[in-house]
Amino acid sequence: MSKNYFRNSFFSVFFKSFRVSAINKASLKERPLVSFQAYQIVVYGIYFILLLFFCFYLLISKTPLKEFLPQSVDLKKSEIIELIITVDSLEKDLSLKSQYINVVNKIISGEVVDSVIVFRKDSSIVFENLELSPSKDDSILRKSVENEDLYNIPVSYVVSNSRLEDLVFFKPVEGLITSAFNFSENHFGVDVVSASNASVKATLDGVVIFSDWSVSGGHTIIIQHPENIISVYMHNSSITKKNNDLVKAGEVVGIIGNSGETSSGPHLHFELWQNGNPINPEDYIDF
Repeated sequence: MSKNYFRNSFFSVFFKSFRVSAINKASLKERPLVSFQAYQIVVYGIYFILLLFFCFYLLISKTPLKEFLPQSVDLKKSEIIELIITVDSLEKDLSLKSQYINVVNKIISGEVVDSVIVFRKDSSIVFENLELSPSKDDSILRKSVENEDLYNIPVSYVVSNSRLEDLVFFKPVEGLITSAFNFSENHFGVDVVSASNASVKATLDGVVIFSDWSVSGGHTIIIQHPENIISVYMHNSSITKKNNDLVKAGEVVGIIGNSGETSSGPHLHFELWQNGNPINPEDYIDF
């Protein structure tokens, strides 16, 4: 009996109508303002709570306030760690490239570098005399490579008695020399003006030891050839070879351009070196 009474009382109140009125104090007249039922208050209250939660969600997810949440702090820490790792990797690569350029400078200056070993873990370069005893399989492989003439510059290079006059130099580009070789003015090569987008070609067989951008020379490529000869190609608009690539004489290595601070117009600055000494290219190449 009491349960039915309570249930009936609840529903009677839940669906009961209420009215809000205003009474004039002077005339005591009642003026109704609004009328509603109890369940409407409950429904409106639920709507208000849902709206409040939705607004709170937008405030947290779409505004900088989300940065103050504990989870966002953890995400930010992980991003910082990734950035630190990336910066560390870039520093190692920069250090390796700096040492590599140092090696190229030593080669150009005529210094002998016995060996260059690159360690992946610390990205360092070590110069040392190596005395390795190759295995039987390694000896067979080396002999096979030498017989197939895959490399024009052997790993252990011994200068022969060949003269520069005996070598056939390929013309690096078709054009007109505008600035000749002049040792006294520290102009260790020739400037050749050619047609726009003309191909720059390797003068001898060799291996690329430097292929990158330099402030003065722009897009520069340096090739090591037999007889300890080095050829240099500067101011290219682009280069088609990368470090350690093997090239043949006459193979395209770049496109003539106007890159670098010391360039005043589209041309190729070409140099030849042997044993660290500059050579006049016009003595061996008919431009």
